Amino acid sequence: MDKHKVAERWSDRAVAFDAFSPQLYWLAIPAVQARHQRRACGGRNYASWVDYCLAEFMPSLPAERMLSIGCGHGALERQLFALRAFEACDAFDIAPGAIEAARKAAAEAGMASIRYESRDIETMDIGEGRYDAVWFNGSLHHIEALESVLDKVRRALKPNGLLFFHEYVGADHFAFSPAQRAAIEHAFFLIPETYRKSFAAHDFGETAMRAPLPDPIEVARADPSEAVRSSAILPAVSAAFDVLALNAAGGSLLQFLLSGIAGNFRADDAKSMHLLSMLFSIEDALIDNGALGSDFVVCAARPKRAPLSAGSTDAEAALDRIGGEIDHLRARNAAALADILRLRERVGGRT
Repeated sequence: MDKHKVAERWSDRAVAFDAFSPQLYWLAIPAVQARHQRRACGGRNYASWVDYCLAEFMPSLPAERMLSIGCGHGALERQLFALRAFEACDAFDIAPGAIEAARKAAAEAGMASIRYESRDIETMDIGEGRYDAVWFNGSLHHIEALESVLDKVRRALKPNGLLFFHEYVGADHFAFSPAQRAAIEHAFFLIPETYRKSFAAHDFGETAMRAPLPDPIEVARADPSEAVRSSAILPAVSAAFDVLALNAAGGSLLQFLLSGIAGNFRADDAKSMHLLSMLFSIEDALIDNGALGSDFVVCAARPKRAPLSAGSTDAEAALDRIGGEIDHLRARNAAALADILRLRERVGGRT
């Protein structure tokens, strides 16, 4: 992989802006983002997947130190800071331009406890037993050396530390199966031409006549890191971590179905919102019935405990398993208590 090319691409602010433009990007549609977050939180009523992970698995905050890998322009760390999730946070990205922008934004907001560095996670050392939580937000699918990076993360976490990620885990370089391509194409033609006005630069203002399905070869040419081994993420995580939660966030149709035409779907246009509801139902049915996998997931995981020595007894093995279960139950019980207290405050505020 040409990492210099990758770093240059994601240092370019214009590329980053275009990729996530409100007129082009599927998750820039507020209704799509709200539905995505709802699924990402396992159907629970949290503002975002980040709030969900903290409340469900880290109820005792702030943590001493967190790590964000592939931090980009720093939105995740600023969100965590606003939630008072950490006392200190390290954040790394391969793109110097992105790190410069993240540093500037953090400095302007007075967030001195976030330390940004332009580093390559595949080659750097992140230490052992340092972090209470390690986060990836749409960056793990850009990593080729998944197994070695996840092993670094496992070792860098404290004994009860946690891995959290929100990721694309679908086909490598978006080389979708015939079934998924067909589902996207059929759903596209359910959208009336009125709502297929293109906002993409190459055909701006024209009616899009086909779903913009990516060419995997072109994807790899433009950005060799894009979904480089995305389909291997979940197996690699499961090999090194015990998965505590894995929530299907969707996107298997919508990511490319709405690409380039997102600007047509506005909250003040009731018909466009009705169309979105139809598309949500189609994608939900395909994913929830197993016809398609969920291309995006949210995961919470804990490092697998070290194998017991040959002389360990069955009782010790049982205690080891029970210890992990108790840790998880404590977190869930604390989260439930916090929900009850918040509800009590809201009820009290209305009396």
